[in-house]
Amino acid sequence: MSLISKPLLFEHFAGRTSVLQKKLIEEWLLTAANQDLFYAWLAEWEMTFPVYDPRMEEPLARFNQYMQQPQKVHSIPAAFEDKKTFTGYRYLAAAVFLALITFAGFINRDQIRYQRYSTGFGKMKEITLSDGSRVTLNANAVLRVPRWTFGVSDRNVFLEGEAEFAIKHLPDHQLFQVHTMDNSLITVLGTEFTVHAREQLTNVVLNKGKVRLSSAAAEKPRTMQPGERATIVKSGEIKVEMLSEKELAAEMAWKEHRFVFDNTPLSAVARKIREVFGVEVHIPDKGLALRTATGSFPAESAEELLTNMSVMYGFEIVKTKKQFLINPIP
Repeated sequence: MSLISKPLLFEHFAGRTSVLQKKLIEEWLLTAANQDLFYAWLAEWEMTFPVYDPRMEEPLARFNQYMQQPQKVHSIPAAFEDKKTFTGYRYLAAAVFLALITFAGFINRDQIRYQRYSTGFGKMKEITLSDGSRVTLNANAVLRVPRWTFGVSDRNVFLEGEAEFAIKHLPDHQLFQVHTMDNSLITVLGTEFTVHAREQLTNVVLNKGKVRLSSAAAEKPRTMQPGERATIVKSGEIKVEMLSEKELAAEMAWKEHRFVFDNTPLSAVARKIREVFGVEVHIPDKGLALRTATGSFPAESAEELLTNMSVMYGFEIVKTKKQFLINPIP
């Protein structure tokens, strides 16, 4: 039976727990399921016992402005000439400063506000959200879902990386919206689609239904039809193209641990490996870097993918501690 209960945590939130109780709570929080319960009880405690005014933007702005102004140097008061007294004031000032930092972090507590799903390099994860929608995260991806507003006041999620969505339609027709790294917005009208949101660009491939795609730089949203791929480049421009069945299948190959290339330079293959597996691939020979690859290659690691491609495209692999080096075969 767990020693951690809601009344104990309420005492903890109020600052009335002992050192031993705090240690027990720290050990209890090492379990992911307990973290969800912790945040839920924290939200309940905050609503029951409000301890701060969340409208802190103006006071914090004044504090930041004050800290940026040059300060006058004053002489040390006589009371501080005593070493013990001065040390006491110094510790008090340090404690106040630490409390300010902690309080500012508490205001921006994303870990409390969002349930965070993530995948490591070379890994995938399937998630079922509370509304019944399904999400498959590709490698090196993060999905943030609001803990208490999702499915209640809205259905907004935040994606970094690549994921496939299968959205469940709700009786009240509540929209599902995906926010990406480049501030693009994908509004779902009941559908299945894939989002690729990396630093270089954002891609959306629509399989079923309909989505509306907005970009901060685009004049108006674009509505996509099944079979289309929309690309948002760094300038914010939205480009939409119709894909063939073969191209659509290639877009979904990552779910089967396959990599599909179509006249893709090996330099771009190297970037893909870094993105998915977190491994650097260095190509010193410029001619080899420009050599293009075409085909479908099953692989669950960077080394497996490079090995599968090496014979066909004429290069040898040198593995070091930090990277792969590929050179043309003499």
